[in-house]
Amino acid sequence: MNSIDKRNNVKKDYDLIAKQYSEEFGNYIEDINIYEEFEKYLKKETTILDIGAGSGRSYSYFNKKGYNYIAYDFSENMKKCAYELHGEFPYIVDDVVNIKKHFADNSVETVFAIYTLFHLPDEDFEKALKDISDILKTDGIFLLSYCVGNGERFDDEPYLGENGKAVLYMNYMNRDHVNELLAKNNFDILYESTKHEEGENIIGEDGNDAVFVITKKKG
Repeated sequence: MNSIDKRNNVKKDYDLIAKQYSEEFGNYIEDINIYEEFEKYLKKETTILDIGAGSGRSYSYFNKKGYNYIAYDFSENMKKCAYELHGEFPYIVDDVVNIKKHFADNSVETVFAIYTLFHLPDEDFEKALKDISDILKTDGIFLLSYCVGNGERFDDEPYLGENGKAVLYMNYMNRDHVNELLAKNNFDILYESTKHEEGENIIGEDGNDAVFVITKKKG
């Protein structure tokens, strides 16, 4: 299976679970401490590009805070659910590997990408970091998350029940390797936090460690 097939596999899964996911998470903000930490680095009324926006739960948070917001996700069904929940707002439907088709270099103030980039194969993850660095303005803020582990595998998708066994592509990453890639792409790390996730609807048999990293693009 090549990288395109892996990304399309993830897109198919999220299209299938969009309605159920939006009903559960449409307005619910988990990791509120991460959002609040992220805001410490933001300018008033900055524009936030949310990569992996899903059904718009981050929109519900940032819009109330007075930030400008652009959603980006590859699932058309997620966009439909987002509009049903929140009304229409700027929402681009495309694969993250195509992000430079939509944004010029040095044009974006802030990028928010949690629970998203761990679905990318290594080569696409590296491309995404480079492209995000390219489109960010100098001193732009970039929040990402990834799951700690050793390489790629297909995990169960809890929302698909018996049809969701070993169907969701995940890429678990080494912390040092991610930090090296961030440095290579001109990012300084401002903040890092790790959360162990486990429970009924958590991906991975034994849960996983999710790492949240706030970075700034160097001049």
